[in-house]
Amino acid sequence: MWRWITQRWARLLQQLSWITHPITIFVSLQVVWLAITLIWVIWFVTERAEIGALAKRFGQEYFSTEITVAILVVGCILLGVLLVGTILLFVAGQRQSSAARQQRTFVSSVTHELKSPLASLQLAFETMMTHELDPSTRTRIADMIYSDIDRLRRLIDQILVAGRLDRGILSFDDASSAVAMDELINKIVDKLSYMDPDLRARLTIDCPPGLTLRASKMALSLILNNLVENSIKYSPRQSPIKIGFDQLGREVFMYVQDQGIGLDKKDMKRLFKLFRRGESAVKKAIPGTGLGLYIVKSAVRVLGGRVWAESAGSGQGSTFYVSLPIEQK
Repeated sequence: MWRWITQRWARLLQQLSWITHPITIFVSLQVVWLAITLIWVIWFVTERAEIGALAKRFGQEYFSTEITVAILVVGCILLGVLLVGTILLFVAGQRQSSAARQQRTFVSSVTHELKSPLASLQLAFETMMTHELDPSTRTRIADMIYSDIDRLRRLIDQILVAGRLDRGILSFDDASSAVAMDELINKIVDKLSYMDPDLRARLTIDCPPGLTLRASKMALSLILNNLVENSIKYSPRQSPIKIGFDQLGREVFMYVQDQGIGLDKKDMKRLFKLFRRGESAVKKAIPGTGLGLYIVKSAVRVLGGRVWAESAGSGQGSTFYVSLPIEQK
């Protein structure tokens, strides 16, 4: 009986948790504020005669309608200024709180991302040190060690790049490089094969033969690597992934399409912000740092292009598009 009461009480508190939400409290305070302002205006208008008599007692002989309106307007302006100031303070506080939550989530995600390859490396070294291994097994373990080290290196590079982009100090010195897109995308796919050994079987690449772009190879690698990695990470095994390129005039379009967890409208609004991750990804505990799409958008912006995403909704896949003003060689 006591357990049932406790469960019911906990459920009731959970259902009523919206009452103590900061936005609910803020809106309630603003409603009270506006109600007080309205009451004050009504009181001032209805008590105008008494206010005029009080003004005469203090030497103000003339208390016209214009003075009444002026006092009323000044009072409303002052109350409005206080209201706006309160709203600005609330918005600033919410942003600070959101930034703190995002940073805590980022630290937790990075810790997890670092812990997995480190644990794998430790196990591999212990195996090599405590067992007599045949050459084939030793080679396989060495390949696994190299893969984990490369994973750590890419994670650290991603964190460093995101930090530089956030401070606006990253520039691409190889902006005039001639980049063969089919060669670049195949190298990226080979590097990401550790995430899915059967990646080639479910991947479709639609790239015009001989498409060569004059652009920063580093920037293009950052963009495509993060988009393809996200498609692998957020879509089921064996589901199709398509990478496409097209050129219209002096504008190049790239897209990466998957049949993964998809995006809802709330995710679309904050998708490319630093440390932001979709709610579906967080709920499904999919590993990630919230840096990839921020790096994509920043790199695209440096190249003078634009990036956007389309999705029919949660669970219905997504497509990321990139448009770059890059001339063909």
